Amino acid sequence: MSLSNIFLDALSNTILGMGTVFVVLIIIIVVIILMSKAVRSIEGKGKEAAAPAVKAPAPAPAAPVIEEEETDDLELVAVITAAVAASMGSTSTDGFVVRSIKRAKSRNW
Repeated sequence: MSLSNIFLDALSNTILGMGTVFVVLIIIIVVIILMSKAVRSIEGKGKEAAAPAVKAPAPAPAAPVIEEEETDDLELVAVITAAVAASMGSTSTDGFVVRSIKRAKSRNW
Protein backbone atom coordinates (compact mmCIF):
# COMPACT_ATOMS: atom_id res chain seq x y z
CA MET A 1 0.00 0.00 0.00
CA SER A 2 1.22 3.39 -0.89
CA LEU A 3 1.11 6.43 1.32
CA SER A 4 -1.74 7.94 -0.70
CA ASN A 5 -3.88 4.79 -0.24
CA ILE A 6 -3.25 4.84 3.52
CA PHE A 7 -4.19 8.53 3.62
CA LEU A 8 -7.41 7.93 1.66
CA ASP A 9 -8.37 5.02 3.94
CA ALA A 10 -7.78 7.18 7.02
CA LEU A 11 -9.78 10.02 5.50
CA SER A 12 -12.68 7.73 4.62
CA ASN A 13 -12.66 6.25 8.14
CA THR A 14 -12.69 9.76 9.64
CA ILE A 15 -15.56 10.91 7.42
CA LEU A 16 -17.52 7.73 8.10
CA GLY A 17 -17.03 8.07 11.88
CA MET A 18 -17.92 11.76 11.99
CA GLY A 19 -20.90 11.20 9.70
CA THR A 20 -22.17 8.42 11.96
CA VAL A 21 -21.84 10.66 15.02
CA PHE A 22 -23.73 13.53 13.37
CA VAL A 23 -26.50 11.25 12.12
CA VAL A 24 -26.96 9.77 15.60
CA LEU A 25 -27.00 13.26 17.14
CA ILE A 26 -29.65 14.39 14.66
CA ILE A 27 -31.74 11.32 15.50
CA ILE A 28 -31.43 12.10 19.24
CA ILE A 29 -32.52 15.71 18.63
CA VAL A 30 -35.58 14.57 16.65
CA VAL A 31 -36.53 12.06 19.37
CA ILE A 32 -36.22 14.74 22.08
CA ILE A 33 -38.37 17.18 20.09
CA LEU A 34 -41.03 14.53 19.53
CA MET A 35 -41.01 13.54 23.20
CA SER A 36 -41.39 17.16 24.33
CA LYS A 37 -44.35 17.65 21.98
CA ALA A 38 -45.96 14.46 23.28
CA VAL A 39 -45.51 15.53 26.89
CA ARG A 40 -46.91 19.00 26.17
CA SER A 41 -49.98 17.55 24.50
CA ILE A 42 -50.57 15.16 27.41
CA GLU A 43 -50.14 17.98 29.94
CA GLY A 44 -52.46 20.22 27.90
CA LYS A 45 -55.20 17.58 27.91
CA GLY A 46 -54.80 17.11 31.65
CA LYS A 47 -55.04 20.85 32.30
CA GLU A 48 -58.13 21.21 30.09
CA ALA A 49 -59.90 18.41 31.94
CA ALA A 50 -58.98 19.77 35.37
CA ALA A 51 -59.58 23.46 34.61
CA PRO A 52 -63.38 23.58 35.13
CA ALA A 53 -63.16 21.81 38.50
CA VAL A 54 -60.69 24.32 39.97
CA LYS A 55 -62.14 27.40 41.59
CA ALA A 56 -60.18 30.51 42.35
CA PRO A 57 -59.52 30.73 46.09
CA ALA A 58 -61.07 33.62 47.92
CA PRO A 59 -58.53 36.17 49.10
CA ALA A 60 -57.63 35.59 52.72
CA PRO A 61 -58.23 38.44 55.13
CA ALA A 62 -55.11 40.23 56.22
CA ALA A 63 -53.74 38.89 59.47
CA PRO A 64 -53.38 41.42 62.24
CA VAL A 65 -49.83 42.51 62.88
CA ILE A 66 -48.63 41.29 66.25
CA GLU A 67 -45.91 43.37 67.78
CA GLU A 68 -43.50 41.52 70.02
CA GLU A 69 -42.39 43.13 73.20
CA GLU A 70 -38.74 43.84 73.42
CA THR A 71 -37.61 42.69 76.82
CA ASP A 72 -34.32 42.32 78.56
CA ASP A 73 -33.16 38.80 77.74
CA LEU A 74 -30.20 38.55 80.06
CA GLU A 75 -31.37 35.19 81.36
CA LEU A 76 -31.71 33.86 77.81
CA VAL A 77 -28.20 35.10 76.97
CA ALA A 78 -26.85 33.38 80.07
CA VAL A 79 -28.50 30.07 79.14
CA ILE A 80 -27.25 30.20 75.55
CA THR A 81 -23.74 31.08 76.72
CA ALA A 82 -23.77 28.18 79.17
CA ALA A 83 -24.97 25.82 76.44
CA VAL A 84 -22.20 26.93 74.08
CA ALA A 85 -19.62 26.51 76.84
CA ALA A 86 -20.94 23.03 77.67
CA SER A 87 -20.89 21.95 74.03
CA MET A 88 -17.29 23.10 73.71
CA GLY A 89 -16.34 21.12 76.82
CA SER A 90 -15.45 24.17 78.86
CA THR A 91 -16.74 25.05 82.30
CA SER A 92 -15.74 28.68 82.05
CA THR A 93 -17.44 31.28 79.93
CA ASP A 94 -14.45 33.61 79.91
CA GLY A 95 -13.81 34.79 76.38
CA PHE A 96 -17.35 34.09 75.14
CA VAL A 97 -19.26 37.09 73.86
CA VAL A 98 -22.85 36.83 72.61
CA ARG A 99 -23.24 39.70 70.19
CA SER A 100 -26.73 38.97 68.89
CA ILE A 101 -29.51 36.41 69.06
CA LYS A 102 -31.66 35.79 66.00
CA ARG A 103 -34.53 33.38 65.57
CA ALA A 104 -33.81 30.67 63.03
CA LYS A 105 -36.21 30.44 60.09
CA SER A 106 -36.00 26.66 59.97
CA ARG A 107 -35.58 24.19 62.79
CA ASN A 108 -33.53 21.58 60.95
CA TRP A 109 -30.90 21.03 63.60
